[in-house]
This record gives sequence, structure tokens and C-alpha cells, in this order.
Amino acid sequence: MKSKTRFKWKRQLALLCLGVLCLGGCARRAAPQTAVLTFPAQAAQEGESFSVSFDLPEGWTASAREPDAGQDVHEPLALASVTSIYDLYDAQGGLAGAVGYSPYEPYEGERDAPAVVYAAVRMGSVYRFDTEESYEVVKETDVGANAVMDVVLQEGGAGGSATLNRGVLAYDRDRAVFVAFELDAGRVTAQQQRDIAASVAFAA
Repeated sequence: MKSKTRFKWKRQLALLCLGVLCLGGCARRAAPQTAVLTFPAQAAQEGESFSVSFDLPEGWTASAREPDAGQDVHEPLALASVTSIYDLYDAQGGLAGAVGYSPYEPYEGERDAPAVVYAAVRMGSVYRFDTEESYEVVKETDVGANAVMDVVLQEGGAGGSATLNRGVLAYDRDRAVFVAFELDAGRVTAQQQRDIAASVAFAA
């Protein structure tokens, strides 16, 4: 009887230690790092410069995309209709997303309406950020709001199949600019998308 009790106690202790180690390892893997990007990314581009900070998963990096690289609206991570794009690479070096910015024209009485702020990226018939059905604000800020949504790539027109990626949009009403993230749904989880969205902050 004592032998069975001792075995049961040791087994429970081993499982407890294994759980602690797993939690510790998961916490280390999930540790975020803060990225600070300047827009416009290239000095030759027009517009008053500003910075955006946000959290990225550990090991991720950001690299400015060459201005002449092109933005094929028929390709995921194109970020069509925004400029000054940075590509985001995960810890394995794979292309996991992209972020860019755009100015917008505020309208009297509608300066915070997503349809107004994000008109440049929400109207495309082939490629668009869904600011209606999947749009969800995750954080209100002093200068606007940060939200998550789907990014839709409609292949073959309105009747074709749709590919969905994860999107993040955040705007600064004082500067009348917004930033747009497109994240590869195969590499980025919904929680990582929300974490990035909640951490976006604008600075001079």
C-alpha cells in the first residue's frame, strides 16, 4: 500500500514539474519585442515623418520594402493603396506580414468613421480590408482606435474564391494618417493579431 502511495505521489510531482517547465517555456516563446518604425520609410517620399511602435513576437524583424518592388494587387501581403511598406519576418525568416501607412481626408462630423478613415483600403473589388463584418476595435486611443479585421483577396472577381488574411488598422486623427498591417493567416495566430493591434501607438 505504501509503495502504491509513494508511486502516485511521485507521479503527481513529476506531472507538476512538467507543467511548470511547459509554462515557463511557453512564456519565453511568447515574449514580445517592441518595434519602432518611421514613416515615410524613405527620405525621398513626401509627408511629415512620424513613428509607430508595436509589439512583435520574439525573434521577428522588420525590413523596409524597396519602393520599386511593386504592389501586385493579386498577391497576398501586397498592401495595395498604402505606401512606405515594411515587410515583417518571423523567427524562422519567413515572410509573415507587412505594414504601411496612408494619409486620409477627414470629413466634418465623420472624422472617426472607418468608412472615411480607411477608404483607401476598403473599397477594392479584388483586394480589401473588411471594415464592416469582421471589423472589431480592440483598443481606443487618445488619437483614434486600433482594430482587427479580415483582409480579403478575391480571386477571379466577385464570383471567385476568397483568400483571407489577418488585418490590423490604426489611425491618428491629429495627423490624419493610418497604418495598415496584413498578416499571413498561416503564420500568425488570431491572438498574435490582437496583441499587435492592442500595442500600436503613434509618436512624433
